[in-house]
Amino acid sequence: MAIQYTPIDLINKISKNNYSYTTHRVKKVTETDESIEKLQDKSEAFQKKLQKLKRYTSGGISKDMLEKQLTDFLKSYNDMKESSESVTNKDVQKQITKLEKLFSDNDKALKKIGIENFNGRYALNSKTFAEAKDKNINALLIGHDSLINKADKIMRNLDETAGDAVYSTVTYNTSTTTKYETLDLAYASYATLASSALLTLDKCNTFVQSGNGSNPIVQESVNGSLNYLASSTNIVLRISPEQSSSAKKYYQLCLENKDKLAKIGLNFDSDNKQMTVDDTVDMTTSDYKTAFNELFGSNAAFGTELSAYCKNIVNDILKTSKIDVSIIDEQI
Repeated sequence: MAIQYTPIDLINKISKNNYSYTTHRVKKVTETDESIEKLQDKSEAFQKKLQKLKRYTSGGISKDMLEKQLTDFLKSYNDMKESSESVTNKDVQKQITKLEKLFSDNDKALKKIGIENFNGRYALNSKTFAEAKDKNINALLIGHDSLINKADKIMRNLDETAGDAVYSTVTYNTSTTTKYETLDLAYASYATLASSALLTLDKCNTFVQSGNGSNPIVQESVNGSLNYLASSTNIVLRISPEQSSSAKKYYQLCLENKDKLAKIGLNFDSDNKQMTVDDTVDMTTSDYKTAFNELFGSNAAFGTELSAYCKNIVNDILKTSKIDVSIIDEQI
């Protein structure tokens, strides 16, 4: 969510921070646990070997074929177990431990058909297997309570657990510092001043329209605001289109209203991009009041559009979208 500032508050903050603004962001990244990903590959290979043995029926295949399937099964199990050693996820390790316990609990039954543990790796003794009784083989491979069936259930749980753990969201705190030139703050300040002058002129319109243009206080307020607008305009119109396209629109709007501005004493030299104030213009005439109302009255197109351009210029110059800042209007 963007931080909100009035233009002046943001300009002051940048100025006090050595003409820079530091944006702090929280970045969430989905990362892959490579150790679990590798384990999943080994697990998939192991399950293929396991499923072959699960389909075993007594006398369904030759003993030589069964020996090869058991040998492949044990090798695949050893590879998967080795791969699991780098996994740190506790839930995944819990399933691996269950599988290890299943094998150790059936150690005697496994030895009867020639399957033994050598330094943590299981292997099949061909001679013992050749002499193994069918009932001992069937006890391990056939039935609801067989080692193969129980291993299949554990592997299903392992797959589900690993699938949940392989991806995780990691939060990073980052910061980016945007640098500004002294002139940038000057441009933003004058655009803000022009906007403030427009707000004041809007409020003065009531007094002008009610015929109080001859009142010294009203005259001072109006002329003061017109002078602020003129001096600010002279600086704003120095801004290049590359810095803010709204500066060109600001100029074009003044040009289009040049005659109307002249009626209230704002003389716009479009060739030199200069605006001056003639404070001797009579504020009580109908021409003055009409022009003033059309320029600065409530919802007047000129004042509304010029104010919007001022805000756009501040946003462009101070790069508010880049620094995650939202400009809010100042109230007068």
